[in-house]
Amino acid sequence: MEFQKAKSATVFICILIFLSLFIVCYHATLAWMYIRCRGVDSYYSHAFLIPIVSAWLIWQKRDQLKVLHPEISWLGLIIIGFAALLHIFGTILYVFSVSGFSIFFLIIGTVLFLFGKEITKAIGFPLAFLIFMFPLPLAVLTAITFPLKVLVARTGVQIVEWFGIPVVREGFNIIIPGGNLVVGNPCSGLRSLIAFLALGAVLAYQVDTSLPRKVILFLLSIPIAILSNIIRVPILILVSHYYGLKAASPESVWHVATGMLAFIVGFMLFLTASKCLRWQR
Repeated sequence: MEFQKAKSATVFICILIFLSLFIVCYHATLAWMYIRCRGVDSYYSHAFLIPIVSAWLIWQKRDQLKVLHPEISWLGLIIIGFAALLHIFGTILYVFSVSGFSIFFLIIGTVLFLFGKEITKAIGFPLAFLIFMFPLPLAVLTAITFPLKVLVARTGVQIVEWFGIPVVREGFNIIIPGGNLVVGNPCSGLRSLIAFLALGAVLAYQVDTSLPRKVILFLLSIPIAILSNIIRVPILILVSHYYGLKAASPESVWHVATGMLAFIVGFMLFLTASKCLRWQR
């Protein structure tokens, strides 16, 4: 009994030391991640839910994990070393996105080192899912946002023209008789795309079907996210035409409502796709 208590105390102290070292080494990166996730118009406001979902997925594996025996894997130290190099590189160059992604590899390496290959493999997806909580570099997000904004603006104008409303597009500016609308970054759909990729990964993992169909379902989250977001712009153009530009401003009820509508439509399309892929002849 005394030995068991001493062993538990040792494990607790080791965990406490590890967490303390982690906070000391990564405090600047963690602060950067918090700002990126909590900032205005953040693309990663869902990031705080990712570790919770990951923990829930691991909890679902508890019966399988009980029969597995932890064992040290030295391969984990190699991954931890790689994570340390990434963190040092990112810190020296002030590229916090690189330092942020090093946390992902640090977690993988630590689990592999402490628990071995079998347990790491058993919880492979919940661990891999953590990748969705680390923000991409702003340069990458900007490069993705630009073509999405062009697609949304062009398609939105084409749809509105079907209603006989005079509308002209100049870049991201949409000109209607009542004034000008600008397709900003929040309307690009990138936020929905990132969120739907995370949601699609979980739903595809949970669906009882073959691996190829799971992959297809996950990849479908990209066109589904884009398609569901496209409906926002023509609705907001119509609202601006009939009720004035203020009715479609970012602070308006219509702007918030169309965002919720886009998510609901996307979620329903995703559920429909999952049912179709589960269907067997």
